[in-house]
Amino acid sequence: MKQNNTNWNPTDEQVRMAQILADPSEQGTITEKCEKAGVSRSTFYRWMRDPNFVEYVNSLIDEYTDAELARVWAALTRKASEGDIQAIKLFFEMKGKYKEKKEIEHSGTIQFVSATPDVVSEDEWNPNS
Repeated sequence: MKQNNTNWNPTDEQVRMAQILADPSEQGTITEKCEKAGVSRSTFYRWMRDPNFVEYVNSLIDEYTDAELARVWAALTRKASEGDIQAIKLFFEMKGKYKEKKEIEHSGTIQFVSATPDVVSEDEWNPNS
């Protein structure tokens, strides 16, 4: 876990709060999460301004996310196999095999503006010479 200050170690309270924040099964408001961790809201918001604490929370979130990848991938492939068009599209997008093409319609005139200065005047310019 890379942190801004290599000498930084979270306190027991910071560990508790970070685990609550990172755990997707934890529900509730910030106030409720602070109460569960045993810290005040002002302390929580002070910690959230500390890059070391934020990095620590993010590293825990990454751990939770990584732990779920196999299950999520299995669910996606199961849905794609069942014929779910959105799942099929997402599957191919993730594998780099599909890129959505977008058509743009335009009505009216298009004006091109050159950002480079003219080297010759219009009177001097002869494209056929």
